[in-house]
Amino acid sequence: MPGNRVPVLHAGRARRMPIGMSPPLLVALSIILFAACFHLHWAMGGRLGYSVSLPQRPDGGPVMDHRLSWWRPAAAGVAAALILLGLLALAAEGHIALPLPSLMVRGALTLAGAGLIARATVPTPWTGFFKRIRTTRWARYDTFLYSPLILLLGSALLVIALRR
Repeated sequence: MPGNRVPVLHAGRARRMPIGMSPPLLVALSIILFAACFHLHWAMGGRLGYSVSLPQRPDGGPVMDHRLSWWRPAAAGVAAALILLGLLALAAEGHIALPLPSLMVRGALTLAGAGLIARATVPTPWTGFFKRIRTTRWARYDTFLYSPLILLLGSALLVIALRR
């Protein structure tokens, strides 16, 4: 619908902004909202999903048990990063104006998308589709929920970043 455009001020000049959202943007924002809500929940002391929120050793203990005191602030940081990714994706498609050059927005989305795809596909002991430790509760959640969502989010961010 080419007629559905709203003028928006961007860096001192009017520009046209599409009203509808593309499918990749809807996918990215849905995953970001889902993940950010969980991370905010954990940051504020929530326990829902806590037992499968960190990679586990074969004995079931968290891999990073020496860093558990940082777990809640880290969850808040991840939530903030996810919200920033959502804002960057909205800006890349012209739905909001950020005081950043388009090249910087698209570059950040490209790096984030590539990093997320690497997280899902690069073999490590605990994470991704090709992880070596597969018998823990975390590993099952990672295989069937986390890695597919991370791969889908990374792909959507790359499509958003590289289109024009």
